[in-house]
Amino acid sequence: MASTNGNSTQRQAQEICEPLHWRSWPLVDQSRWSWLVVFGIVAVGGLVWYLGGGWLLAVAAIGGLAAVLWQFLLPIRYEIDARGLRRRALRRSRLIPWHAVRAYQLRPTGVVLYRRDDPTTVDLLRSLFVPFPADEDTMLCALREHLPHAVELPQ
Repeated sequence: MASTNGNSTQRQAQEICEPLHWRSWPLVDQSRWSWLVVFGIVAVGGLVWYLGGGWLLAVAAIGGLAAVLWQFLLPIRYEIDARGLRRRALRRSRLIPWHAVRAYQLRPTGVVLYRRDDPTTVDLLRSLFVPFPADEDTMLCALREHLPHAVELPQ
């Protein structure tokens, strides 16, 4: 009988916050200043073309910067449900299960998810930044519901 009660408690906890779906595309969503990034990439390419003396090196520089900044230039879809956080971009999907998240830190524009309880500075390279949806309170509700085992780090 205790196992039946535990299962109903789990179902009630999963029904508190509904699954979330949102898109993050900084190039379009924050269009007032985001086009400066595109202008900067083209400007660096022009500078490399001028100083390097060849268009091939400039194209490589533009391609390299675009590859580094792809999360800024392309839309990314996020989904939060009972299984974890799903991130979809370029027809690829990545699921981060909740048990893999050991700590999280709230930032002004989103949440950083860590794999360790006590992250060091190097762990920031292996972390995942998830921007807030339009209603950040629903995301915070979902995080606190699905991550009771994780440590909330101070800002």
